[in-house]
Amino acid sequence: MSDTPINFIGNINLYETIKNSYLKGSLSHSIIIHGEKGIGKSTFIRFLTNQIFNKFNESPQIRSELKHEILINSNAHPNYILIDKEFDEKSKKVRNYILIDQIRNLESFIYQTSIYDHLPKIILIDNADQLNKNSSNALLKVLEEPKKNTYFFLISHQLSYLLPTIRSRCIKFKLEKPSFENFSIIIKNIIEDINESEINFLFDFSNGCPGLASEYYTEDIQEILNIIIKIFKKNESLNLDIINLANNLGTKNNDQYNSFLSIIKFILSNLIKIYSGVSIQNLFISDISKTLIDLTNYINLNKCIEAMNFINEHQKDVLIFNLDKKIFTLNLFSEISSN
Repeated sequence: MSDTPINFIGNINLYETIKNSYLKGSLSHSIIIHGEKGIGKSTFIRFLTNQIFNKFNESPQIRSELKHEILINSNAHPNYILIDKEFDEKSKKVRNYILIDQIRNLESFIYQTSIYDHLPKIILIDNADQLNKNSSNALLKVLEEPKKNTYFFLISHQLSYLLPTIRSRCIKFKLEKPSFENFSIIIKNIIEDINESEINFLFDFSNGCPGLASEYYTEDIQEILNIIIKIFKKNESLNLDIINLANNLGTKNNDQYNSFLSIIKFILSNLIKIYSGVSIQNLFISDISKTLIDLTNYINLNKCIEAMNFINEHQKDVLIFNLDKKIFTLNLFSEISSN
């Protein structure tokens, strides 16, 4: 996990709203922070937690204040805990869901004595959309009987994936995407020696979400994009490039496969815009619009719509039921092909 920034960039109004509610003693004990994936929701909560523990001293000076930040970042603070999908030693992959035992184990954390008993307990549940039915019901029981001076922050990328009963128990705040200027600052803090053209490309492809941009950079999205464009231009339902890509994607976890699907959806949605008469040159900072316009020579509108509908209809099932990603990929390119 990356270091908590000294000053969180952007969303000042939201920060002040939560800060003032906390200081007045009126902050809900169950809070959902929602917004697009990769915009910094968990970073925002880690920063907020650090500020709460430091009593909103913007420039902590003494050693005990500085120590909070270190412990939060290492998930070792006795008053803070991060719940997220765990690594499965047997499969050697990150699990698809947050399990019920992870929620049940929160009881010992909440009620155990801490050396910082004067501070609140804060639970951050990242990827709360990935709670399964059992873990969701277990969490609901905990939220129904909140302990004094304990706060739950649930990170959601898609509110509809959370149980309605959980949503109704929580106050909801939306985190907004950063501006291009703030995006650039954040990315330069995350990735060393990145150039301006790479920043422009990542901003366009991640839709301004720094977390996604960082993942794309690590996974070399440009190479994957070039492979996809090559496949699109061949316009064949099956060839060696498709088979190799499908074999590769078949080994990916849900998050990695979602990244691939986001690339496909980015291309298809913009091709549909072009066919609808939208001038996409004004939508992007990088020169990706030239590539997208060129692709209209290879893929017609009907195939774009059919492929997009295919993804929207089946994507959730692939991830929830852990269906074969290789087969899904092969079927997807079959939908895209005009042959």
